[in-house]
Amino acid sequence: MLLFIPYEIETLQQERPWANWLIVAACSLVSLTALFGGGLQAGDFNALILHGFSLPGLVGHVLLHAGLLHLIGNMIFLWVFGNAICTNTNNRVYLLTFLACTLIAAITHVLVDGSPAIGASGAINGIVGITLAMYPLNRVHLFWIFLIRGGTVTCRAWVIIIAWFLFDIWGVLIGGGSTAYWAHIGGLLGGLAIGLTALHFRWFQLTEYDNRSLLEILRREYPE
Repeated sequence: MLLFIPYEIETLQQERPWANWLIVAACSLVSLTALFGGGLQAGDFNALILHGFSLPGLVGHVLLHAGLLHLIGNMIFLWVFGNAICTNTNNRVYLLTFLACTLIAAITHVLVDGSPAIGASGAINGIVGITLAMYPLNRVHLFWIFLIRGGTVTCRAWVIIIAWFLFDIWGVLIGGGSTAYWAHIGGLLGGLAIGLTALHFRWFQLTEYDNRSLLEILRREYPE
């Protein structure tokens, strides 16, 4: 399988993204405690599993992961895209935004799939959707891995984000297995809607150093 793992997106760093660091730390701490402290197997964290419309599960499922690779993969994506959005919006606003993405992804999964789920990937896809709205033309640097070979590649954000979205669509069509593809899809579309709405009302604003946002592209607005 060909994998693309992001390690940087080119954006202006306006402030320290402590809110995203806090989320990464919380997800890591709870997941590692559950995985290696026996809590997940013993049922100590059952209330945090996404199952139906229980509020602890709707919010808390992002704190649990099925294994170490699941946790590491999600935290890499959250670190790259979450830091980029958090530093260029506002730390307090980012916490509310992440919560909104979490709920949108979770509700989509419950309504369409309904099986128990854990992991932050749906919420992270929401942050990726906001990235698509704000920085579609910014460059993303990625590691690629294919079998025993690998390297690095750079592309526009919209290219790799659309590729990941199509992969999730394909996952739904062939059968999702243990992956919550509907949470991914709902999260990304929800994040995209949040990003476009926030840009329209100027809750989120780009700097003079940024490329055009997706909203500006759709409106065919060009820099003077």
